[in-house]
Amino acid sequence: MKAIQMMELYNMMNDNRHLVIADLRKLEQFEEKQIRGSFCVQDNVQSIASHLEKQDANAKKNEEKYHTQPIRRIVIVNDDYTKIEQDAVLIQNLVQSLKMNEYKVYYLKTSVEVFLGKYPFYTLSKVMLQNYENLDNNEDQQKVLFSYSQFPQQLEDSKVFLGSNLNANSKRQLDALQIKTIIDFKRYEPDAKLSVWKKEQYNYINYPISEEGEQLIDFSQITDLIESQNAPVLLCCPDGYSTTSVVAIGYLMTKKKQNFNISSLKVFQIRGTTTVNKKLYSQVLTYDPKTIVNKIVQQVVLQ
Repeated sequence: MKAIQMMELYNMMNDNRHLVIADLRKLEQFEEKQIRGSFCVQDNVQSIASHLEKQDANAKKNEEKYHTQPIRRIVIVNDDYTKIEQDAVLIQNLVQSLKMNEYKVYYLKTSVEVFLGKYPFYTLSKVMLQNYENLDNNEDQQKVLFSYSQFPQQLEDSKVFLGSNLNANSKRQLDALQIKTIIDFKRYEPDAKLSVWKKEQYNYINYPISEEGEQLIDFSQITDLIESQNAPVLLCCPDGYSTTSVVAIGYLMTKKKQNFNISSLKVFQIRGTTTVNKKLYSQVLTYDPKTIVNKIVQQVVLQ
């Protein structure tokens, strides 16, 4: 069992792998304000058993659909710090008694209130969900739909986000996460028309990286570019994974002075099963920010 920070739960909610969020607060608190996708235990940890069994079938369908690894995770949330760890132990024991040992149990190291204060777009309520189920085209329905959006993941808390061009084209997502700079790695045709609002309202930077791998990626330059920004940055490519994951590894290696194994492990833990561009990946495999000859080594590999 492990305590996790808010950013870790946020990333879990956006990596397509199976996740169950168990809320230990009173039912009236839960109905008034809840984290998207969570369910209320209602002072009875035994109720989690039936919920896990129902969710397992959905998990298998999603694993086939998204080709994700068959991982099972449950995060315990509450507002009472004095008992959340104790309750998390009880739930972990219950999961083991059900012979669901594949489930990894975590608990959020902050309150539901604080988490939703940081990520208000994940806030749902009984009233909002009822309005959505009535299929009324109203503000509550839009909030519910937005809360279930696929948001970009955070490489660094409220500073560096990794996402797709869909994320970059969602002004609502950008504003919700207070992202002010978009670094787009897509190579556009000379006559391609880019969204005007991106250039007018955000610091939009097109830093094209060829998927063929013939271009030597300057991870040091990209790191300097990211670090020079005074507000959160979105790194994006068409699918959100193949290029941005490689750049993210190079960024961590450069900024944190971490080796490849540690940097890649962090990126893949955040993103789950990630398909990266093999030609670009070979560059970060040979990248060494500690030596001035790293570019020469990379160039030899590419040739």
